[in-house]
Amino acid sequence: MTNFLIVLAVCFSSTVTADTEFSDFFNSFETLSSDFTQQTYDDSNRLLTETSGHLYFKRPASFIWQTDTPIEQTLLLNNHELWFIDTELEQASQRDMGDLKNTPLYWLINRPEQLENLPQYDHTESNINWYKTNQDNQLSFGFRNNKLSTLKLTNPLGQKIQVIFSALMLNPKLNKNTFVLDLDADFDVIR
Repeated sequence: MTNFLIVLAVCFSSTVTADTEFSDFFNSFETLSSDFTQQTYDDSNRLLTETSGHLYFKRPASFIWQTDTPIEQTLLLNNHELWFIDTELEQASQRDMGDLKNTPLYWLINRPEQLENLPQYDHTESNINWYKTNQDNQLSFGFRNNKLSTLKLTNPLGQKIQVIFSALMLNPKLNKNTFVLDLDADFDVIR
């Protein structure tokens, strides 16, 4: 009987943890930094592209998603302006913020209580707890040891995208100029 109660307690505590893990994580920081590897697969699960880079984030709405390899590109959100910067093309274009709800960025920059349709715990696989949204892009968040470890989604072309985070730091000190749009004079700016 004692063994049964111990097993029951462990199962119940892991369910409670899994049910709150998404909210607990996204409520636990004001700033975040991480390295990432982003892989894109076709519908036959063949690897199409792999990029790597860095992510910096500061609440309430400052964000940088910068790829270093194979092409240096940056997605920058600051002062409610969303910019896509292509270093190789020397081009920066301002994007419409209206489409933000259909991207992982929406889920990352908002606190859980601000989200519509909070992702729900779905299953655990390979020690990763998976939370799924009910969006068309099948966005899923994977947590290992109570930290975000992976994002998965399907893009409009039906390709599967997996983002694996590493060296994730909560509440790092970030320079106030980290999120300032600073372009060389020879960049084309498209608004």
